Amino acid sequence: MVRVRYAPSPTGSPHVGNIRTALFNYLMARRHGGQFIVRIEDTDKAREVPGAVEEILESLRWLGLTWDEGPDVGGPYGPYFQSQRLDLYHKRVEELIASGHAYRCYCTPEELAEMREFQRINKLPTGYDRRCRFRKPEELERLAAEGRPSVVRLAMPLEGTIVFEDSIRGRVEVESKLVDDQVLLKADGYPTYHLANVVDDHEQGITHVIRGDEWISSTPKHVVLYRAFGWELPVFAHAPIIKGPDGAKLSKRHGDTRCLDYREKGYLGAAVANFIALIGWSPGDDREKMSLREMEEAFSIERIQPNPGVFDITKLQWLNGVYIRDLNASELYDTVRQYHETTQDPEYRQSKAAQTLGKAFEEFSREYVTSALLLEQERVRLLSDFAEASEFFFDEEYEYDPNGVAKWFGQEYVVRLFEFVIENLPGAALSVEEAEGLVNGAADALGLAKRAEAIHPLRVALTGRTKGPGLFELMSVLGPDRIRRRLERTLALIREGAFAS
Repeated sequence: MVRVRYAPSPTGSPHVGNIRTALFNYLMARRHGGQFIVRIEDTDKAREVPGAVEEILESLRWLGLTWDEGPDVGGPYGPYFQSQRLDLYHKRVEELIASGHAYRCYCTPEELAEMREFQRINKLPTGYDRRCRFRKPEELERLAAEGRPSVVRLAMPLEGTIVFEDSIRGRVEVESKLVDDQVLLKADGYPTYHLANVVDDHEQGITHVIRGDEWISSTPKHVVLYRAFGWELPVFAHAPIIKGPDGAKLSKRHGDTRCLDYREKGYLGAAVANFIALIGWSPGDDREKMSLREMEEAFSIERIQPNPGVFDITKLQWLNGVYIRDLNASELYDTVRQYHETTQDPEYRQSKAAQTLGKAFEEFSREYVTSALLLEQERVRLLSDFAEASEFFFDEEYEYDPNGVAKWFGQEYVVRLFEFVIENLPGAALSVEEAEGLVNGAADALGLAKRAEAIHPLRVALTGRTKGPGLFELMSVLGPDRIRRRLERTLALIREGAFAS
């Protein structure tokens, strides 16, 4: 059975590259009917960030990912926090020392700093010079008796070539003598990533190790460890880095941020999962919108590209808009309301439009709010866009676009246009077809050459804007009473000279 793991360190918030690793592992497991494990690699206590574990798990949930084993659900191979598995690592280290594949190093920080400075001055390759590896046994016994702190280092082969197959990059060969004797166990008793990673992957039955290619240079050390223990190697797959559209390393200026920041900004988890999974992986066709289930069915390591993937925030915004447009009326209302009530994005929360939308959810009917949101559904890219886009539906004290006022409210026919519409409004509901007939009738009655000469000033009068949803559709949503009030308000302002330049 395929068993894969996502093993983040709780030293910060998960970002795009880290989350893509989780997605690839999840998709691999689901594609093959296997198991997806979450393991928290919390051995670097000095850098651990409070709340990071909770944020990691919440990020996965928001993207729609579930796991079969992990810190919150348990499983047969726990515990799933490395800090709770120290006895196991100590046992395995002693086995390595006993077999000659590891040794204790008593070098002090001052000695190591002096060593690096010597190498720098003499332009030598940097790295540990293995002095403790070749100390006489009696000297090592003396240092231990003195109580000098020690670490345990991996005894890398001093000759030969380390070879392994990578499912994305193919055959990889590295000269053994060029690889440093890596620290496996630190002086504080905690393992380094290299030891804990290999021991846990074996103990937890991991069959495929899918991770970022920043780890490919460490894989020769891991291969040596597997062989020292006499364990079978897993399948390795190192996914390429992610770059911005300009070819530079992905950074905040490209839109890279903590995963849950996308939720706060108004992205849908399904859209973000879809977008991130397709950075560097292809299903083999030209599909750009894929559900999690569709990606599960199509995923294969072989289709992960060896070249860097590109993170294009503009494309993510477009795809998010596609997902928003796929929501039905009930889903749209619930999704926008949930976003409005839960987001902590300061820019959104402080905006007048968001405050107006909040009042709308409380004061207007679900039917009216839904109708307004549906009209804006085709035009937004983010859930946060709905507040500003729909504000005029819920605020009758809206401001008028000065360009629209200058262009249309000075026309000699505009007062008669508004009066005609008011006089001919039906008493109850107004359908889209009736709204169109009313505007056409006004244009004909006033002898306007083009229907647009009636549409544009009516839009400005009813919404304060020059652009937006179709006029007839928004008139139908507003209904006769709101249309009447808004046109009467506009007429009053015109007569008062409020728009005079």
